Amino acid sequence: MAETFRLKIIAPTGVFYDGDVERIVIRGTEGEFAILAEHTPLTTIIAVGTFYMIVGVKNIKSGTLLGGIVTINPRETIILTDAAEWPEDIDLNRAKEAKERAQQRIKDEKFDTARAQAALERSIARISILEK
Repeated sequence: MAETFRLKIIAPTGVFYDGDVERIVIRGTEGEFAILAEHTPLTTIIAVGTFYMIVGVKNIKSGTLLGGIVTINPRETIILTDAAEWPEDIDLNRAKEAKERAQQRIKDEKFDTARAQAALERSIARISILEK
């Protein structure tokens, strides 16, 4: 069995995940990266996107992280996120409607473009995890 490390994913609503994993792949501001046991210490910003983690033999879990920060140490990784979701908790129709609404708001000058862009990124992450 591969070496594991402790992973904690914490959202404003509480602890989303707390357990041992072999690996997690998340999206940073510069692209995707993997975290394994004994990773060099690092703190960095995470982007809105999907993640997947290997929990055991052929046990892969995936979901979305809607921004935040990750602190990595050799034996423990802590992700503080604005929100985290498992695929089964996402409503595909609602995500598609949010995507369309955000795209319209980006085109309309009376709306805050940065806020609409953030909503678009969240909806795309939600849709992509369900369509994999």
